Amino acid sequence: MKVQPFYIAVCDDDEKDRKEIAEMAEQICEMEKIDAEIICFADGNLFLQELKNGMSFDMLFLDVMMPEMDGMKLSRYLRSEKQDLPIVFISSNRDMALRGYEVSAVRYLAKPLEKEYLREAIVFCYGDKNKKKELLFPITGGIRKVSPEEIIYVEIRGRKSHITQEQEEWDTALSIDRLGEMLSGSGFVRCHQSFLVNCRFIRTLRTAQIELVNGVYIPVSKYRIKEVRRYFFEYMEG
Repeated sequence: MKVQPFYIAVCDDDEKDRKEIAEMAEQICEMEKIDAEIICFADGNLFLQELKNGMSFDMLFLDVMMPEMDGMKLSRYLRSEKQDLPIVFISSNRDMALRGYEVSAVRYLAKPLEKEYLREAIVFCYGDKNKKKELLFPITGGIRKVSPEEIIYVEIRGRKSHITQEQEEWDTALSIDRLGEMLSGSGFVRCHQSFLVNCRFIRTLRTAQIELVNGVYIPVSKYRIKEVRRYFFEYMEG
């Protein structure tokens, strides 16, 4: 199952600083085993244009002091457009950067950058994304909002997909293929044509079946066992 990359934007008008941030972030993501895509922008207008073209990001490293559109102006615009993108302010002007609370910035990093602080910011935003992400599922008579981490497994039952959580079960008209796309990057693995399992709930992985922590046994297709093992071990290693 293909995992969706963690998209990081770096917006800084100083080419040297921009390159340093990107290279350091790439090293950190490789070390933390985060599949990341890092895209750099020389000014806020270029970044906004990319958003308007349909691109979305999981976090933004933003220089506060830039010509034309500075970090504060860009951040205020993003918040006015209901963009909850995590923003990490970066600047040599500490007083200006500390105003990040006005636009709910998640971190302030001073120049010159320290790699450990950059690492902590990336790990925090990456973990926060996976923890808080909620998805909308059509159900009979309405829509249900659920965090992927609350789903134990998905099973095809007739023409519907049956969702099992710790405390309840319910159906959605979404296909298991579509659910696989929606849950990509959240620790789910397709172990069988009819089953999609959340790795965090796996107790034991065997050749022909998975035992879940709630005592349920899920079949594993012989055609998928190799990929299931690979994905599960990658998940366990973090």
